[in-house]
Amino acid sequence: MSQDIITQPIDMALNSMWMLQPEYRSLRQALESKGYTLKDLAQGSIIILATKGSIEIFTNVQRRVIGVRSETSPKDLLIAFDDLAQIYKEMGIEPLNLLFHEFIGVFSVASTVNPLKTMKRMNFNKDIIRRIGSIFGEDLANLGMSLTTKNGNPTSLEWFHLNIEPLYSSASKRYRVRIIYRGKREEVVAFVKRIEKRIVQIIEKIETSL
Repeated sequence: MSQDIITQPIDMALNSMWMLQPEYRSLRQALESKGYTLKDLAQGSIIILATKGSIEIFTNVQRRVIGVRSETSPKDLLIAFDDLAQIYKEMGIEPLNLLFHEFIGVFSVASTVNPLKTMKRMNFNKDIIRRIGSIFGEDLANLGMSLTTKNGNPTSLEWFHLNIEPLYSSASKRYRVRIIYRGKREEVVAFVKRIEKRIVQIIEKIETSL
């Protein structure tokens, strides 16, 4: 069945949150020396610092984040993430200055099974769904899944959040999977290396459980 499920990245980012922000002039110079094209492009709260191919190096000053973004593959993302790690080392930045690393990924997952019908048939607490529906005078069905670890806290240094729903522009053919994983650098890197295989396994579990 797995050969019928195809995963395609929509947007991915690997972020590092700092206690004290690195000095951006030296960071930009180091990026340029590694073949990145320097930018200074604002996109809302995000500033694109440099690019290389499909990779963007960005900062969110408000969150004290420096990150890598890509729409192509986790492999490209990890290569750029390693470039940043080497730059931090060359700049003499103290590792203790890093609060956590975080992966945020959004994927489109194609399947031969109708995601819209699949997600509606999932067995959640039907009583609460019925009671909410009665407020609106509608017969409601669940249209997605949002999961985290039992003791998870979105403000902690370790966090996992998984959201699955139909991709609305092609709801009968594709799922939208959004994942946030936060932890130590080696944990996050290991997670990203297996992410596409795990997404296929998740969709298989959902479709074969109904």
